[in-house]
Amino acid sequence: MFFNKKGSGLAAAFIMILVAVIIGVGVTIPVVTNVITNASLTGTTGLVAGYIPVMIIIVLFVAIAGLVAMRS
Repeated sequence: MFFNKKGSGLAAAFIMILVAVIIGVGVTIPVVTNVITNASLTGTTGLVAGYIPVMIIIVLFVAIAGLVAMRS
């Protein structure tokens, strides 16, 4: 559907990026943050678990960069 016209591959990549960002930022990060907060983790475990949302954001940035680089 998206690959029939010239330049439409970029539109499909843009839609994929939007879906990934909406799911990642709007759903995944708040849920993970809530679970970590309610788990009452302390010490090193709490410190390491606190970095999970940051790692999710980094993975989203790398995925977006990969999609953009693949389409260029």
